[in-house]
Amino acid sequence: MALLSSDEFYGQSVTVDDRYYYYPPEHLWVEDGGNGVYRFGFTHAGVILVNGFKYMDFAVEPGETVDVDDSVLFVETFKAMFNITTPIGGEVLSINEKLAGEGIKILEEKYFEEYIFELKCEGTDVTAELLNPQQYMEALLRGDSDHCGAGARVMRRNR
Repeated sequence: MALLSSDEFYGQSVTVDDRYYYYPPEHLWVEDGGNGVYRFGFTHAGVILVNGFKYMDFAVEPGETVDVDDSVLFVETFKAMFNITTPIGGEVLSINEKLAGEGIKILEEKYFEEYIFELKCEGTDVTAELLNPQQYMEALLRGDSDHCGAGARVMRRNR
């Protein structure tokens, strides 16, 4: 594991792990587990931008099928409340239930260690929609990404 690091991200140090692909609109890292299985988690930049997590609720359950741009979780931070959408479609294999509710605060320290959800996506090259670590770091330093919550989309799904 190698890390790219810079002290030029909104005056803070940000780290990008080279093991993952990145989805900048939601500040997610994406791990290719092979056989069409992908794990998703929040990036270090995403954690910095929200300025701390308060609460998270999953909008999906294992076994459900999601399409591109479907809401997969609802997040409340100190800056905003918003839904996180998926960049790819597939079957939800698992969700990290220990992050539900106030458990999401774990991600403030373990953003690369804890995944949020896992999808099975067959027959699609998802990497075409994602950035490699160097591209993501360059996008962050150019300021291509908004602060999380800017123009937040709140579409909380009721169960």
